[in-house]
Amino acid sequence: MKREIKKMNTKSLPKSRKLVNKRYKLDSNITTKTKTFYIKYEKELSVVEKILLSTFQQKYLYHAIDDILSFSKSKSVKQDNLLTLLYSPVLSLQNNFAIDFFDIWIDEIYISRAPKQNKFLANDNSILEPFSYITLKLFYTYKSPKKKPESFW
Repeated sequence: MKREIKKMNTKSLPKSRKLVNKRYKLDSNITTKTKTFYIKYEKELSVVEKILLSTFQQKYLYHAIDDILSFSKSKSVKQDNLLTLLYSPVLSLQNNFAIDFFDIWIDEIYISRAPKQNKFLANDNSILEPFSYITLKLFYTYKSPKKKPESFW
C-alpha cells in the first residue's frame, strides 16, 4: 500500500513552521491552525514593552514567556501584565481545543493605540484614558482524537 505525501510550499513559511510541518507531514491526525485574539489593553504600554512584544513574532510561546521573565529580574506589575496578556489567549486555546502548551507559537502581534479623544465631541473637558488594542495571532498544531476500537462482544 503506497502512501501519498502531500507536498507543502514551505518557502514562504518561517523557520519554526517549516520544522513543525516537516516533522508532522506523515501523520494525518495532526493539523495546523491559527487563531486570532483581539485584546483591549487598558494600561499604558511603555516603549520597552512595545519593543518586547514586537520581538515575540515567529516565536514559540514558552520562549516569549521566558523573555518576559528575564525582562526584569524582580517581579513587577508590568511583568505580570505582560504575562497575563499572553496567558489569557493560551488558556482559551487549552480549554476550548485541548491544545498542548508546547505546540503553540506566536505568529503575529500588532499594537494599535486608540484615539485619545472623540473627534465629534467639541467638549475638551472630557479626559479619556489612553488604551491599546493588541492583536495576537497564535499558530498551533491540533491532534485529532484517535478512534477507540470497538469491542468484539
